[in-house]
This record gives sequence, C-alpha cells and structure tokens, in this order.
Amino acid sequence: MGKRRLPWQRLNSLNSPRMITGIVGREIVKDPYFSLHKLYNTTLTELKTLPESYPYRKETERLTKERLSLLEKAKSVVEFEDAVNARCIENVIQEAKSELLLIRKLPAWAPWEPLVGDAPADQWKWPI
Repeated sequence: MGKRRLPWQRLNSLNSPRMITGIVGREIVKDPYFSLHKLYNTTLTELKTLPESYPYRKETERLTKERLSLLEKAKSVVEFEDAVNARCIENVIQEAKSELLLIRKLPAWAPWEPLVGDAPADQWKWPI
C-alpha cells in the first residue's frame, strides 16, 4: 500500500494542462483542483449564514454540491470542464470567487426580509 494522497494530489492531470487560457487578462491557475475544492467548501460553509428557507441558499447549495461532486470524480481538468460545460476551468474559478463574494454581502442586505414599503403601482409596467 503506497503513500496516502490528499484529494487534490490524486493525479497530475488535475493540474491545468494549458500554458495559457486564451482569454485576455485571465491567468492560468497552477492548481485548479485545490482552488475550486477550497472555494466550493468555503461557499457551503458561508451559505449557512443565510436563512434555510431562502431560495438562493437552497439553489446555490444544490449547485455547489453538484459541482463539488463532479470535481471529486473528475480524472482530469478537461473532464471536469466538459462535465460543467465550461470553456476553461479558470472561468469556473472566477465564477466561484464571485459567488462567494456575493454570499458574504447578502447578510447585510437581507433580501429575504419583506419590503420596507409598498412598491409603486407602475413599477413593473413597461413601456412607461
């Protein structure tokens, strides 16, 4: 029995197979598996600060758990990219970072609470 490996050390092919992303301003992530794994687990932890009944929390938890499962089953970066229909894993990492930033701002905004006042009668009327 060999040395036990951590999940992100499973295969060298989980490291990014590219030298460039092909997207201006988007840098290659040296260990995308580790980065995404950490981001997804942090997201799941941070979501616990939101009310359980809040639809955004429910849907984001479902999606994050689904992607985390796909990431853990993937044998390569390309396999994970295909599974989530992504052009490059660096985009997925950026999306996960943006989601985490939003989750951290939501408690201050409390969008699940009722409106402080009634919306104007013609708010949803278009064209005005």
